[in-house]
Amino acid sequence: MKQNKVAADLGITTYQLSIYENGKTKPDPGLISDIADYYNVRVDYLFGKTDSTYEENEFDPLAEIKKIVEGYGIQDIFFHNIEDWENLHDEDIRELRSHFEYIAHKAKQRKEQQD
Repeated sequence: MKQNKVAADLGITTYQLSIYENGKTKPDPGLISDIADYYNVRVDYLFGKTDSTYEENEFDPLAEIKKIVEGYGIQDIFFHNIEDWENLHDEDIRELRSHFEYIAHKAKQRKEQQD
């Protein structure tokens, strides 16, 4: 595939795609998940942690984090140490979701009090 087509399909510039491909910087978890979806492979496959390109019903912590933050209208999120986030288990993700819900609830209450 041509780099400009892939970049356009992913909603990034060809420069961004180039620096990711050359290892100069790492994409955020949401983009990593998008890239995996784009090529229909597992995130672990992109990181060279498995030879298996795709497996149905497998837990993907980065995809789950992306769903959580997008549910709160957060479009761009960046995490350092992607490998640490990939090691989260489903219980960790449930706890993360719970924290997001709590923070969103507190923010809503604070806004209502200010209004």
